[in-house]
Amino acid sequence: MKETGEEKKVEILGKELKKIKEELEKCQKEKEDYLEGWKRERADFLNYQKRQKETIEKVSEKAIETLIKELLEVLDSLELGIKSIKEKEVSQGINLIKEKFLGILKKYGVEEIEVIGKKFDPSCCEVVEEVESDKEPETIISVIRKGYRFKDSAILRPARVKIAKKKESADSSFEEEKSDSEK
Repeated sequence: MKETGEEKKVEILGKELKKIKEELEKCQKEKEDYLEGWKRERADFLNYQKRQKETIEKVSEKAIETLIKELLEVLDSLELGIKSIKEKEVSQGINLIKEKFLGILKKYGVEEIEVIGKKFDPSCCEVVEEVESDKEPETIISVIRKGYRFKDSAILRPARVKIAKKKESADSSFEEEKSDSEK
């Protein structure tokens, strides 16, 4: 049986239609691949931006912390100067400067660590001396150098303190001397 011209056209159009459908499927697959790739790259870029922001914040905070540690040394010198000044007016003027200085430090999250009368805590204090006292052993009785905390957590500088130790009784020191002399 001979195909008519119309049947040939239908066959040719069918083949072309099949070819166009295959190309369309191929294009749709490529589109989906590109879209998925773009979504992954977008997520990677957002993660990169987040990491960079965190890194910048950490570096910035570390720089501030380093500067503040150096400024604390200046504050120590200022406080020593105030103690040594005998003229009341000069002392008051320098005290105002010190208070302004402390206000700026507080603005940046620096706080003095309050330790007097508290139990010794090695995470924020260094013992300089143990002193016989009626107070409970390991109670902080005086501060040699103030300690400071940065943003409620990091210890910028531990406090140097004197802590109480139990008084030795006369009987125990006599027994120690006696045992030493017997040897």
